[in-house]
Amino acid sequence: MTSARSLHVGLAAVVAVTAVGFFSGVRGTDQGVAALRGDSPPPAASVEARSYADMRERAHGPNAGMYEGAFARLEAAHDGLYAPVEQSEADRDAALDRRATRRAYDGAPPTIPHRIEQLGAPDCLSCHESGLRVANLTAPRMSHRRYESCTQCHVVGDDPRPLAATPPAPDNSFAGLASPRRGARAYEGAPPTIPHPTLMRSECASCHGVHGALGMRSTHPYRQSCTQCHAPSAELDQRAPTPLSAWPPPSAGADRP
Repeated sequence: MTSARSLHVGLAAVVAVTAVGFFSGVRGTDQGVAALRGDSPPPAASVEARSYADMRERAHGPNAGMYEGAFARLEAAHDGLYAPVEQSEADRDAALDRRATRRAYDGAPPTIPHRIEQLGAPDCLSCHESGLRVANLTAPRMSHRRYESCTQCHVVGDDPRPLAATPPAPDNSFAGLASPRRGARAYEGAPPTIPHPTLMRSECASCHGVHGALGMRSTHPYRQSCTQCHAPSAELDQRAPTPLSAWPPPSAGADRP
C-alpha cells in the first residue's frame, strides 16, 4: 500500500512539472513570435547584438553621447590661417630644444607627455587627428596617416604607473641626429628645402600649421601644397639623386629625331 501511494505521488509530481514546463514554453514561444511580428515590444531586458566594428565606431551605454563635442567646446581660440605670424630666431631655438626633450634623436617617435588609457587609436585621435588647443596646452596634429596601434611607436615618457622596474640603460656609443635648423636655398629669397626626412612627416601642418609652436609656425598656413615650393631632400630621404647632367632621361630622349 505504501509503495503504491508513493508511486502515485511521484507520477503526479512528474505530470505537474511537465505541465508547467509545457505551458511556460508555449507562452514564451507566443511572445517571441509576437515580438517578431511587431505585435508587442521586445522585453526591456533584451540587448541588441552589435558587431565588433560597430562597437568601435558607436558609443553605447548610459554615458553614450555625453562627451560628443566636448573637445570642440573646450578648444581655445587660435590664430586663423591669415593671421600675421611674428616670431624670432630665439623662438625657433626654444621650440627645437623643447621638441628634442621628447625624442631620443631627430626622427624618433616622440614620447607621450601625459597618462593614457591605451584603449586604442580613437582615444588618441580625439585630440591629435586634427590638432587642438585647450587653455595653454596644445595637442599637435598627427604628422602621418592613421595607424591603429599608437603605442607601438609612442610610449609614455614618465608614467606614474610603470608595469615593471626600468633597467639602467646599457653603455653604448649611439649618437642620434640633432634637430635640423634651416633648409638650404637655391638663391636669396628662394623657398627653403625641407631640412628633414619626409617619412612619417607627410602632414606639414603638424609642426608648421596654426597649432605649431611659435618659431616653427609657417607664415602662410593657408597654402595647401607645401611641396609645390619646398622640395624634399633626396639625400635625407635616402633616394639616389639624379644629376642635372642626366636630364632628360634616356627614355625621354630616345624617341626624339
